Amino acid sequence: MKDEPGTGARAWASSSGGRFSIPPPFLAALILVAAIDLLPLAYMVYLSGRGGIGQAGGWGRLLDSAPFFGRWFFNSAAVSILTVGFHLIADTMAAYVLAKRKFRGATLVFTLILLAMMIPRQVTLIPLFLGMSQTGLADTFVGLLLPGLGDVVGVFLLRQYMITLPDHLIEAAHLDGAGQWGIFAHIIVPLSKPALAVLAVLSFQHYWSDFFWPSVIALSESHFTLQVGLAYLVNSEFGPDVELMAAGACAAALPVLLVFFLFRSAFFEGYRAGALK
Repeated sequence: MKDEPGTGARAWASSSGGRFSIPPPFLAALILVAAIDLLPLAYMVYLSGRGGIGQAGGWGRLLDSAPFFGRWFFNSAAVSILTVGFHLIADTMAAYVLAKRKFRGATLVFTLILLAMMIPRQVTLIPLFLGMSQTGLADTFVGLLLPGLGDVVGVFLLRQYMITLPDHLIEAAHLDGAGQWGIFAHIIVPLSKPALAVLAVLSFQHYWSDFFWPSVIALSESHFTLQVGLAYLVNSEFGPDVELMAAGACAAALPVLLVFFLFRSAFFEGYRAGALK
């Protein structure tokens, strides 16, 4: 009789006290791969602080030569935080309805979500830009923000996770007199924290690092995001400024690392939950 999927992994984890033991050769290989991956990052940090004779390092030149640097950073942070916050709220409610509530047209709605995910961004670029221009939203903060709110990937991911949540908990809450909002707030959301953490980290990384749409819709320097601003800044007539580029790359990577470390426990819990199911 075959074991159920994930049974062997659970037994291995429980037999080792909840931790996976890694043989020394594999551990040495992992350390070597990690060192190779981290070497370019370490070199980037070194370049960002390097300066020539009588010349400030990359960080100093970044702050001195970019009067809009703070504005670019704020634009990226505002777009990323507002978009991720919207998706964590709206996508969770939509996913709960699709996963646990039976209604006419649910299959059609889910099919439309899948179709929307299959359409490349480049296909909708021209209609989206023309629509923003005709409504006066080109080169505005709202124009930067709105397209990200229409992303449906989070609904799909959370819906797939919520399907695995036991239905008997919802039925027991119904018997206790709980309403839909009570079930959603006190049962669905707490049980979905690992999936929400994964969505938060991946979404923040996506919207913070997005270069495609901001480079199209932002026409003035005051509406650049950090990534667009850095690309504009390093195009010097004397050739690329390597130290300046390294400092800008370090500045752009710091918020993503901060968000990852804040959500790392729930993030890894979400991946482990998906691997063991």
